[in-house]
Amino acid sequence: MSYMRGDYYLWSDGADVLHIWAADGYDGWDEAIWAIDEEEKRHENRLNASGVGIPEKKMDEFVVMRLAEMIKEGLVEETIDRTIEDYGGNFGCEALAKSAESLKAALKQVIFK
Repeated sequence: MSYMRGDYYLWSDGADVLHIWAADGYDGWDEAIWAIDEEEKRHENRLNASGVGIPEKKMDEFVVMRLAEMIKEGLVEETIDRTIEDYGGNFGCEALAKSAESLKAALKQVIFK
């Protein structure tokens, strides 16, 4: 399923993999400490890694499309709980953790026909 097409192409292959391709997305990931250690040696478990930079507004657009699908499929509560469990120590998860119960309650009110 294609979510976005054009310079930013986001699609799911039906096997639970979201593909993100960007015409101008190179962000230097392969030179970061994430890929190369302090001794300029590539981390062995990242030899086949790759990365892409996507503008936040494009990701936001994807997120609302995917959220609508997740509401329809009844996956929101499970995904909120799993996300907090897996990433609760990260700054990016703070807003979700603080509003999790309110979000769950509000999104239960959304009904697809």
